[in-house]
This record gives sequence, structure tokens and C-alpha cells, in this order.
Amino acid sequence: MKKYILFSFLFISYASFGQEHVNFGVKVGQNFTKIDNVVADRTKASFHIGAIANIRLTNLLSLAPEVILSQTKLEADPTLMDLVGSNNLQPETYHLNYLSFPVLLQVKPTNKLAIELGPQYSVLMSQSKDGKELASMAFKSGEFAFIGGARIQFSGIAAYGRYVVGMQDINALQEQQHWKTRQWQLGISLNLFGF
Repeated sequence: MKKYILFSFLFISYASFGQEHVNFGVKVGQNFTKIDNVVADRTKASFHIGAIANIRLTNLLSLAPEVILSQTKLEADPTLMDLVGSNNLQPETYHLNYLSFPVLLQVKPTNKLAIELGPQYSVLMSQSKDGKELASMAFKSGEFAFIGGARIQFSGIAAYGRYVVGMQDINALQEQQHWKTRQWQLGISLNLFGF
């Protein structure tokens, strides 16, 4: 249901503002993710790639909907107790692939700088362990988050940094622990064309 509301909102936004206010582009970058209370020794850098739009509302405000394919990697090493009596234990890397839909409000104090704030809903597309076997269904199928960050524009190219805060528990197991995502995103975007 949330996906349909989001797409309806994007369509209405596009129709409401003239085509001369809309720009489209692509983006690519890295994720650095931590999930609270998940037994993982470290996080590994992962990637995101996506399509972006920028709908100018005023000279100071823009609406920036995006569609992003984003990966999270978590790595866990066996403990000393795990290794006792077993020579086969290896570090395990868990891969979570999300399709994310952020809708950000951009505040532009200058032509070069934009402050970005807004919600994001992500759909879990797949989860695997070490790239081959399915992980247990430990993670919920969707996640709502809030994004804050900044973007610096250089002609048609921009560099950005964001902090993504998960707003809900994504633990699908029957446990008391709450798993919430914290993620840094760093990347670049490229404007392709506008109307």
C-alpha cells in the first residue's frame, strides 16, 4: 500500500509542476551500515545505485524522489568458543538487497549546496549468506527510515553524504532484541536531462 501511495505522490508532483521544473539523473555510491543488536563484528562497505529526479518548487526548495537499489553487508567471525572442536568455521557475510524509495525535500541556501531531509521506504528484495545459501528469514520485508544529509553541486555533477536512520524494528524472529538500521551513504550523482 505504501508503494502505491508513493508512486501516486510522485505522479501528482510531476503533473502539478511544469516540465521546465524537472531534472532527471543517476547516482552511485557506497553504504556503511550498522544494524543495532545484530551479532556482527564489523560492517563491510557495500553499494547503492539508482535513478533520481529533482522537481523545483521555488528557488530555495526542491522535491527529490529517488529509486535506489541498495545493498547491506554484515560480517561475523566465529568466536573462540565456536572454534573449539571445529576446524570448518569461517567468517560469514550476510547480504541484504533493498529497493528503496526516498522522497527528500531539498533546501538550497546557495546554488552549490542543498540540505536534504525526508522519509524513505525500503523493500527487502533478497537476503543471502556468503552469496550462495539463503539466510534464515531473519529480516522483515520492509523498512521505514528517515534521511538527513547534504549535497554539493558542481555543474551537472554532485557529491553527497547522507545518514539514514531506521525508524522501525526489522527483526522478523521471535526475539526480544530490536534491530534498527544506521547507515552512512556517500556518492556522486549526474544530471542527464531536464525539462
